[in-house]
Amino acid sequence: MPEFKSICIPAAPPVDVSNFLPLIDHEFFQRLRHRKQLGINSLVFPGALHSRFEHALGVLSLTQNLCRIQNFSPDECLLLQGFALLHDIGHGPFSHQIEPVLQSDHHKIGLQRLQEMEDALVQAGLNLKELGDMMLGKHTLAAWISDRNLGTDKLDYLHRDALHIGFKGTPDLEKIQFRTLMCNGTLAICEKHIEDAKQLQKFYSYLHQHGYLNKTALAVQRMLQRAVQEELLARQSAGEQLWDMSDRELINWLENAKASLSRKLAEMLEKRRIYRSVLVLKPNDYGFVEKCHGKDLQVFEWSRTRLNKFSQNLQNIGRLRQLENNLAQECGLQKGELLCALMPRFAKLLPKDLMVCTGDENQHYWLLERDKDHNKSLESDYLRTFAVRIIVVPEKRTQIAEKAENINELLKNNALEIEQKET
Repeated sequence: MPEFKSICIPAAPPVDVSNFLPLIDHEFFQRLRHRKQLGINSLVFPGALHSRFEHALGVLSLTQNLCRIQNFSPDECLLLQGFALLHDIGHGPFSHQIEPVLQSDHHKIGLQRLQEMEDALVQAGLNLKELGDMMLGKHTLAAWISDRNLGTDKLDYLHRDALHIGFKGTPDLEKIQFRTLMCNGTLAICEKHIEDAKQLQKFYSYLHQHGYLNKTALAVQRMLQRAVQEELLARQSAGEQLWDMSDRELINWLENAKASLSRKLAEMLEKRRIYRSVLVLKPNDYGFVEKCHGKDLQVFEWSRTRLNKFSQNLQNIGRLRQLENNLAQECGLQKGELLCALMPRFAKLLPKDLMVCTGDENQHYWLLERDKDHNKSLESDYLRTFAVRIIVVPEKRTQIAEKAENINELLKNNALEIEQKET
């Protein structure tokens, strides 16, 4: 038996890491100390300084609790706990926020990291292929960590992010874990505790509305993305070297960039000079949600279908940059002084449907399919939140807000071109 070792983190009992010291001491895992869980959002929520390292230990703690509840074999417990610890090993600086401008993602990088860590995996008694299958979602046990409703990854980040952001109302995670089961190969909740599961989904919705998709958070995310995008273009690089950087190293890289716009944006982020909204596109009937009284800001409503297609088209980072440059030119601004802060498309914002088990594993139903009111409530939450924002440097806000009608027409023309290409 290895000597008992534990690590203390917020919102968890001391985490037993005795079996995983070769992994925790590995340089790839130690790098997670220097990658904030919520990335650049710490400029908006000062308490959101927690790291991927802390989150990984939190997921391990919840998974160890899960192993005490469920009837897993010792080998299954080891695999589950190993994956819990390493599930985010592929994350680069600022987590998800710069991935759109890179030609890879944290899942692919994670698989590479596992291969490079094979000696440490063997020391911890773990199998590389099994962990790779877990990361790809191919292993039957993967859902216990990765499920979008009940997985330990989801449970920890909701609780931990809320704690550090300063939000209250986290559901009872231990009760949810006790009432989670595998039903027909799918993770499910016992019907008796369906209200706890609904509360969990509503809390997920609340965190997105007021935390992850906060309008200022989206602005700083796009500022960071555009800074990285410009420097990669200047260097004609795909950005492979960025994956090894810490958050601080990436900012230093931008401060010494070849591209002048990258240097300017890095300086603005350091001084917290954040771009401000001048135009907001909202779904029909949801324009009232935007608080614009006394601000240099105009709100326009578009049909849900058009707004969805328009936003989805701009998930292509090259098209997004081109639109930003075209709008800046039309408004008499320098490139990069006007940006477009997007949200994920509608389908990505809604929680995944949840299986509810009513008796033995052959008796079940789907929560959102049956509970139409709950489904409609979640959909309404996201329609209230969803927006496309045109943001500009603070000193140009009043000037550009006067051109909001013209900008809206330009955006409509762009959306119309997208629709015509589809027909």
